[in-house]
Amino acid sequence: MLFMTAKLTKRKIIAWVLIIGVVICAAIVLLGEKGGDDAIIASESRQKRVELKNIKSNEDRIALLNSFGWETGKDPLEFMEVRIPEEFDEVYQKYNKIQNEQGLDLKKYAGKRAMRYTYQVINHPSGEQGVIANILIYKNRLIAGDICSPQLNGFMHGLIKPSEVSEETRGGKEKESESESSPETEAGEKQAENQNEAEEADETEEKDD
Repeated sequence: MLFMTAKLTKRKIIAWVLIIGVVICAAIVLLGEKGGDDAIIASESRQKRVELKNIKSNEDRIALLNSFGWETGKDPLEFMEVRIPEEFDEVYQKYNKIQNEQGLDLKKYAGKRAMRYTYQVINHPSGEQGVIANILIYKNRLIAGDICSPQLNGFMHGLIKPSEVSEETRGGKEKESESESSPETEAGEKQAENQNEAEEADETEEKDD
């Protein structure tokens, strides 16, 4: 039996290590590109891995919002083509900050035209009515999204569904409920007022007698 041996010098060992390192790095890059259809959409408390591509139909868009826990109407309230500006003003910078926090970056699509779809949200934790979801789609890919209230003192946050209502929102609701009077409360106050007037009338009649 014939055995062949090779003498490995220090230089050869280093060269082989470098080659193996390059191969591993290339594999990581290729795997990263292959898995690029997904993105980690992050919030402070939770992470959600979602499919970003192949969003072609209304059913796909609703399924996307459902994957974040949102219940929506069957059809969009509005859909329109929008142009993402080349230069971001303060409003766009603040909006893109929300996108960055959930793993997206609208600046990559500066100057592009995309479709914006708006859906009614019927299960926001705040209990507020009229909450809407906006998603921005470019070539069947989600590039931005938000959940917002169009009210005067409304809110806006990313697509991740908050697990709890913020203390500020809850406190605002409690203050509103304290300041607003219900029909039952008004009826009770009116009844008490009428009773007081009747008692005063009886006292006046007794004095006259």
